[in-house]
Amino acid sequence: MKMLRCRICGETYLGTEAPSHCPFCGAHREYIVDSPEYPADINEVQLTEIEREDLKASIELERSNTRFYLGMAQHKDEHVLSSAYKRLAKVEAEHCELFCKLASLEEPEDLNVPLEVSSDWCANIAESVEREQRASRLYRQFAERATNERIREVFEAVSAVEADHIELDGEASSYAGC
Repeated sequence: MKMLRCRICGETYLGTEAPSHCPFCGAHREYIVDSPEYPADINEVQLTEIEREDLKASIELERSNTRFYLGMAQHKDEHVLSSAYKRLAKVEAEHCELFCKLASLEEPEDLNVPLEVSSDWCANIAESVEREQRASRLYRQFAERATNERIREVFEAVSAVEADHIELDGEASSYAGC
């Protein structure tokens, strides 16, 4: 058994080898390192004004997506999909927490309050795809203009995770018969 840490969210994973994705934030395997390789000061960064504004925009986006997925998770007519979107809400909340930490801001108080969503799974999944495409595209832009290496690393990793969510939406769409 090893203690591994995700370079993106900082959470510890216990296992014999690195998972394909961080179970907390969804970052890809290349970001999972042995605990001693995780710098204690990794999130102590000097931000430019643009990076600070990008982080603020990211916090709001992840807050909204977390709440949207919590709304989807409340639908009990399809337990598998409800459970999947409950998990996605946790991943998005982890992203929000990370962005808050980097920006030295408090987490939004309503992060665990579900949004009201449609009762139509197909409509919700279509909206999820739009949300994830927007997030992935935006985080790629933020990564490209970031001057701080850590900020660039985080935005690149989270952009890839959001792209993974689009694939999950495709699977959910098939499951729901959309």
